[in-house]
Amino acid sequence: MLSVAVSLVGGLLFGYLFLDTGVKDTLDLILMSALDVMIFIAGIEIGSNRGILKRICNLHSALLALAIPLAVACGSICGALLLGHIAGLSAYDSLLVGGGLGWYSFSSVVISAMYSTEIGTVAFLANMMREISGFFLIPLLVRVHKFLALAPSGAATMDSGLPVVIKYTNLHVWMYSFINGLVLTLIVPVLISWLLSLR
Repeated sequence: MLSVAVSLVGGLLFGYLFLDTGVKDTLDLILMSALDVMIFIAGIEIGSNRGILKRICNLHSALLALAIPLAVACGSICGALLLGHIAGLSAYDSLLVGGGLGWYSFSSVVISAMYSTEIGTVAFLANMMREISGFFLIPLLVRVHKFLALAPSGAATMDSGLPVVIKYTNLHVWMYSFINGLVLTLIVPVLISWLLSLR
């Protein structure tokens, strides 16, 4: 956990002090390339490990792969309603914010364009903070149960949250992490669109 915190804080300070916004595209390219390489290598390890393949290629594993993102989505919505109520947001606005499920770049833009810039900004900040907090919560939650690592980052468990999941769990959990992020990413546009249609 300490190494993750040091890396994140170090990156924040380096970016703030030494880099300008002109290098953002280059950094995005490096990040995505590194993620692609990491996923490719993890795929090789999984493919060469027949035991993992046997464990995930059955009905129980398939149901678990669907149940995890649905549980994360339900927990996200309930948490958003509770925290939104405490913060003074309406139930509808809280649902929109929580409906981002960690995908801040999509939900904030759509909510701002189709409903409210203010709530879109809240959605951006809430979902971005969710992704960042995942870096710190995952190392703690895996001590209780490895699958709890899939909840904090939400949709980000298939990209930016994936390295932390891999570091603190195993390849078996990694597969569920990727599927969790993928399913949540597919749910977000449908959920946000449906909520906006209720206005």
